[in-house]
Amino acid sequence: MRLYIMRHGETDYNKKGLIQGNLDIPLNEYGLELARRTRQGFEAEGLHFDICYCSPLIRARKTAEILLEGTETPIVTDTRIREMHFAEGEGVPLADISVKPEYANIDALFHNPKMYRATALGESYEALFARVDDFMEHEIYPREGQYENVLLCCHGGIIRAFLAFLKKLDLDEFWNNHQPNCSVNIIEVKDRQINIIEEHKIYYTLPEERKGAIL
Repeated sequence: MRLYIMRHGETDYNKKGLIQGNLDIPLNEYGLELARRTRQGFEAEGLHFDICYCSPLIRARKTAEILLEGTETPIVTDTRIREMHFAEGEGVPLADISVKPEYANIDALFHNPKMYRATALGESYEALFARVDDFMEHEIYPREGQYENVLLCCHGGIIRAFLAFLKKLDLDEFWNNHQPNCSVNIIEVKDRQINIIEEHKIYYTLPEERKGAIL
């Protein structure tokens, strides 16, 4: 079985450098176009998915719908692959968290994870990894042999959680893996063993006006 773990298309929050988390922000026009171009890339490789698991947030759901337009692939919404909850940081410019004292804990979340302490509003790394573990244990491993290609349409934070969990990375390495919008991570699962085939693969070509500025 191969997992294709993909980040959603661009939103205006992505474009403006705002932290999204569980805020339900829709794709912008460029995000819609990235999803369409990614679908064309899948089609060029003859890639077919048996099932798609999708975050309930609209930016992921719309990306999945565009990717699978015209196919019979079922889309299953699963809250376990929603984005990490960034608590007081949601809606805040990423550039502000390192310079405003009131965001010191959110700055730690992104830049010094071992020092981050989840508030009542937010989510801990332990809870995030528990979601990944539960998803793999109850959705993926039992279906080896049933599915060949499985698409996960989700978010940058939860994708890094999958990679860190499966690669057994130190928490300090959590954010080191760049995940552009609509990039895809290909993971082979065989007899509960994991092989990372490729990380943050891009299936689309950028429009001329966006070349040199990958997200």
